[in-house]
Amino acid sequence: MKRKFALIPAYKPNENLIYFVQSIEARGIEVVVVNDGSGEEYLPLFSQLEKNSRAKVIHFYVNQGKGAALKEGLSYLNKLEDDFVVITLDADGQHSLKDALYLLDKSMESEDSLILGCREQSKDSPLRSRIGNYITKKIFSISTGVNIEDTQTGMRAFHKSLIPELLQIKGERYEYEMNMLLHFARKGIRMKEYTIETIYIDDNEESHFDTIKDSARIYSQIFKFCGSSILSFIIDFLLYTICFLFSGSIILSNAIARIISLHFNFFVNKKFVFKNNKKDEKNLAGEYLSYLGLAAFIFSMNTLILRGMVEILNINAYLAKIITEVVLFTVSYFVQRHLVFAKKKETVRENNYAASLK
Repeated sequence: MKRKFALIPAYKPNENLIYFVQSIEARGIEVVVVNDGSGEEYLPLFSQLEKNSRAKVIHFYVNQGKGAALKEGLSYLNKLEDDFVVITLDADGQHSLKDALYLLDKSMESEDSLILGCREQSKDSPLRSRIGNYITKKIFSISTGVNIEDTQTGMRAFHKSLIPELLQIKGERYEYEMNMLLHFARKGIRMKEYTIETIYIDDNEESHFDTIKDSARIYSQIFKFCGSSILSFIIDFLLYTICFLFSGSIILSNAIARIISLHFNFFVNKKFVFKNNKKDEKNLAGEYLSYLGLAAFIFSMNTLILRGMVEILNINAYLAKIITEVVLFTVSYFVQRHLVFAKKKETVRENNYAASLK
């Protein structure tokens, strides 16, 4: 039988953490708590936690961030030889334990998937949480083609086999959780959402989330994810404009611009956006050839549309270039969204409370 673990990053928690951990253990779940540099005044609380529970407590003596705390806990778990599943929970106790058990069961059924607890926002939810989650999920959907209803959920369950993947992901603070979703979307690792109870204690006052700083970190990751495409478009258009001014040839100008911009896009993605490890670099030649094949097809379509606009419809060559790029980008986006990414994320809506009582 698989062991079950709860991983809890804790920064300046209150004494309710002790009762929360005891409640988790009473349900047969082992607990790993990472003290994320809460300070000396919190050491007695963590000492009490260790005395009054069986939890493994790991200490950072300087605050390093939620992402760093999660990865430290994952590193500890990764050394265990037993078969197990893990769920991440927030230290403020705003996660229902019946939902935690339910998601752990789902992670046992789908060992290759990341299981996400999806909170349903209502008018009773804190305004900043509703606005933040709505904006983030829309930007995430546009930039990846994957719909995630609750991108900010801290309740995530997974099998131990996914831990090596999770340890590769960049990010030391709140952006780590967003990077996780971006990484899994790009890799094609299935993500499943299940509705959970929405709990906010004292209007979420215990949260250490800095609305400005942490939001900036999160959104910067999303924009970086799609930023290389925007830069590639700018380079492509500038090169096309310069070449057309000197040559007057649509085909030649488009070819030169496309060749340079596609190489820029490919290598920027490899080096800075996705930061592939050495194992991935071994596949560079194969990926590059596949990329060239796709680029050749897009270039052919691009040139056909561009020539048709300029030579048949008599549209200005520069305006035609912009229209062509927008049309092809839109088509490419919807093709990826409905064909490429369609199987990457499965959304499930069930009555978790009834299921957890079985």
